[in-house]
Amino acid sequence: MSLTQRHATQRAKATQRRRLTAQERLARDRRQAQHAVEALQQALDTLGLPQDLVAEIAGRLRSQHKLLRKIVGVMFPPLFGCRTNAELCRVRGWDKNLVRRESGK
Repeated sequence: MSLTQRHATQRAKATQRRRLTAQERLARDRRQAQHAVEALQQALDTLGLPQDLVAEIAGRLRSQHKLLRKIVGVMFPPLFGCRTNAELCRVRGWDKNLVRRESGK
């Protein structure tokens, strides 16, 4: 497909998407999701994997995802609204005075 044809089809599809109401878009998205689920189930059936293996793989992926979130949160805290390490370690002014008074006793 040439670039101009692709551009024309993309524009036509975009205008069609804009014309759809919210309910029609939701119904279309649900149909697409259902089709994807059926295709995935069929692929799993053809592979012949036991059902508990699929559940175990899903659990491992979830734990890897959680670990990755922790790593990224530690490396780039401001991106996700977290406090930086410097902010976590910073002592407030009134705490500093309190520490000085206690150490001076």
